[in-house]
Amino acid sequence: MPRRLSLPRFVFNAARSSPLLHRRPCAQHIQLLGTSSRPVLLRHQYSTSSSHPSRSTCPRCSASLPTPLFVCPKCYYISDVSPEMSYHEMLSVPYEPNPFVVSNLELKRRLRELQSVIHPDRWVGRNQKEQEAAGRLSSIVNNALHHLSDPLRRAEYILRREGFALEETDKIDDPTFLMEILELREQLSDAHSQEDVDEIRDENTAKMQETIQEIEGLSGQKDWPAMRAAAIKLRYLYGIDKAAAAWPSEFSDH
Repeated sequence: MPRRLSLPRFVFNAARSSPLLHRRPCAQHIQLLGTSSRPVLLRHQYSTSSSHPSRSTCPRCSASLPTPLFVCPKCYYISDVSPEMSYHEMLSVPYEPNPFVVSNLELKRRLRELQSVIHPDRWVGRNQKEQEAAGRLSSIVNNALHHLSDPLRRAEYILRREGFALEETDKIDDPTFLMEILELREQLSDAHSQEDVDEIRDENTAKMQETIQEIEGLSGQKDWPAMRAAAIKLRYLYGIDKAAAAWPSEFSDH
């Protein structure tokens, strides 16, 4: 078995932020963010017959609820979200057959639908308990979008739900990949211009795209151990992108 190798701490720490949110748009990044928009089905105990889950009725006034949340804009009934509700169900996007395949445009549209009902501004003038509940729900659905809209965070969330959560101490087991990462870091350290950095960043973006496509395929196959290994690699690639975004301040010799 090959010896586990690790990278400099800056690469791992930098991977905690999404690089796709910190650089100018390009065609590759558009593809990374919007992996697919094809509809799929919902997971486990949730509705499996449609990409639009059936709505419940309000327990107070029996009106049809406009979102998956138990919030009624007619009689102002509001309840905290169930711990069992997934981010996918919350945002009305399907989990099956592949939870990694989502449309960011659809996610944002679903978020707007939810916020039109639960945003704290709609609950001004209601009692304190109801206003606090609206604030909690608004924060939760924003967090759902935060996790599902980014490839790395989405992969980490899916793996956590499936019992294969990533740890902060996870290291790379692939010496070849590790050498590629170290080479990219060395190239950044030796870069003399923004053009040099952009070339390195483009090369890293291509590696990110390839890894994200690999994760999508493994997620569809439900090969969670292999998906977990690929997600760890993506963490390192995110770290390189973050370091490139910080150039030259990330490197003391510039």
